Amino acid sequence: MIYQNPNYKKVKGSRTLLVRCGYCKTDIALYQKIGKGSLLRMHIPRIIKSSVDLSQKPQELICPDCQKLLAMKITFRKNKEAYKMIRSTYNTKEL
Repeated sequence: MIYQNPNYKKVKGSRTLLVRCGYCKTDIALYQKIGKGSLLRMHIPRIIKSSVDLSQKPQELICPDCQKLLAMKITFRKNKEAYKMIRSTYNTKEL
């Protein structure tokens, strides 16, 4: 993981997930998940570390090794930005 998120804020009652590419098993991000259920969106302030440089604010989250599309950037609920994950292109593991 090369990129440390400057907007990261710790949230009480959350769990840490390791998000990996579903194709080549490369580590993509460490994410702070709130609540139960599967990962549908990755909110940008909750990303702890990433292998993709998020300071450039890319519109798509692409695997750095195999160049496959994993997520697209969306805006919802009063200008909150997140990456909407494409199902079956990623794997998660709770740490």
